[in-house]
Amino acid sequence: MFLYIVYTVIVLFLVTIIYGAWARKRIYKEVDRLESEKLQLMNEPVREELARIKGLKMSGETEERFEQWREEWDNIITIQLPDMEEKLFDIEEMANKYRFQKAKRYIKFMDEELAAVKQQMKEMIGEVDELLHSEEKNREDIHAVKEQFDDTKKKLWVQKGTLGQAASIIEARLKEVHEMFDRFDEQTNEGNYFQAREILLEMQSLLTVYFNYMDEIPQLLVKLEKDLPKQLEELEKGLEEMKSDGYPLHHFSYEWQVNEMKRQLIATLPVVENLQLAEAEEPVQRIENEINDIYGKLEHEVLSRNFVEKELPELNERLTGLRQLFEELSAEIETIKLNYRLDEEHDRHQIKLEKDLKNLFSQFAVLEDAMEEKKQSYTTLRKMTQDFQEQIQVTEDDITETTDNLNLLRSDERQAEQTIQDLKHTLSQSQKHLQRSNIPGVPESSMMRLDEAEKLLRSAAEGLNQMPISMKEINHKVDQAKKQVDECVTELEKTIDHAHLSEKAIQYGNRYRSQNDHVNIKLLQAEDRFRNYLYEEALELAVEALEPIDPDVLEKIKEQKTYQVTYS
Repeated sequence: MFLYIVYTVIVLFLVTIIYGAWARKRIYKEVDRLESEKLQLMNEPVREELARIKGLKMSGETEERFEQWREEWDNIITIQLPDMEEKLFDIEEMANKYRFQKAKRYIKFMDEELAAVKQQMKEMIGEVDELLHSEEKNREDIHAVKEQFDDTKKKLWVQKGTLGQAASIIEARLKEVHEMFDRFDEQTNEGNYFQAREILLEMQSLLTVYFNYMDEIPQLLVKLEKDLPKQLEELEKGLEEMKSDGYPLHHFSYEWQVNEMKRQLIATLPVVENLQLAEAEEPVQRIENEINDIYGKLEHEVLSRNFVEKELPELNERLTGLRQLFEELSAEIETIKLNYRLDEEHDRHQIKLEKDLKNLFSQFAVLEDAMEEKKQSYTTLRKMTQDFQEQIQVTEDDITETTDNLNLLRSDERQAEQTIQDLKHTLSQSQKHLQRSNIPGVPESSMMRLDEAEKLLRSAAEGLNQMPISMKEINHKVDQAKKQVDECVTELEKTIDHAHLSEKAIQYGNRYRSQNDHVNIKLLQAEDRFRNYLYEEALELAVEALEPIDPDVLEKIKEQKTYQVTYS
């Protein structure tokens, strides 16, 4: 046990030594990496970059920025990086004392500090480049801006007559731009290259705007002073002509709209002359759209008048024809009532049709009055006419459908007569088949069903001879009779089939009677059922007796085609 403890201690000691050596090696490697990155930062050509600024005018903003950057660089070289060197020694000492976790935290902290310094130096060099670039770009761009100024000024003198009052405002604005050249030179001489750059870019932007204004303003002035006033004048003439032609334009607000657009034109002119082109474009566009919209509505009014004047006479003819159709329908209904009994629904529907017809005549009178007395615009009259067309079509279809339904009554009567004859024939054929089958008799239930079928057929036939005829009742009786006849025929066919099968089964089983008492007893029971016309039960008893001997007895019996009844 003692040796085990000793060996364990020795192994742990060796593991500790090996791990310590490996961990120290890793930390030393990290220290070397950090030292390399620190030296790389110290060797960055920051001083050379700062020295490039000395070629500029060392005053104002340039001098302030130069001093700021130099102080930042001195702080990095004399304080931050030497402090990092001390921390690297501390990390190595921690590794020698096996304080590996603390050493790792310091390494992480050092990485963050180096990254921060690296970013600080990157931003510093970027700002230096930006300053130098601004000075260089200013020297290059100022010539282009001067040429742009000269071109804009020349264009002003050439187009001065087309600019109206806006020409003097643009001229004053160009004087302000000219003064900005002096401010640019002043800021440049003071070393404020960034501020000079802002002035230069502002001049470029203003000159571009003024140059474009001199293209846009003449177009807007032509619209405001000539084109749109002329269009409004033509629109007013067109409105007067339409009034004299009998168009009820007083239902629209066109005159007020024209006056409002004239007012907007007058109000928009000074907006353009004050160079507020963005604010002027919206009302100009709105006026153009409104003029087009009015012309569109006037065109629709003309088309609507043509439509109404064409359709109203045709509607009058249709309405007259509709009255005649209704009168013919009413006469037809009275004639039909002599032979057929109509339910209350027909009477209610006839009253509704009469009411609908009166409403149509009233609405048509309103339409005619509105057109003759100019109570509505033709656009509104067109919509009213179209709605009226739909209503008159509905009533026409309703009358036609009602007439067709009345005609169906005679067709239904003929169909009912034919169905009754067909059912009588079917029942008669079934009875003849029953007689030819030579079965001893028919079960009482089948006879009752047969009697019921004959009774229903007589009732349906008698209903056709009664005046007036109620086709609703007749159809109901015919449906009942058909159902009863179908069931009766089916039952009679089954009775005949069961009679023949049960007889053959008994005959087939006679060969086994003497050999099997059970078979003999069952067959005696089957014969008894047969004599009492209970053929289905007789068949079941016979098959039940024979299946233990011959499982396929029923199939064999069904295959035999000849039947002859002997038990009576």
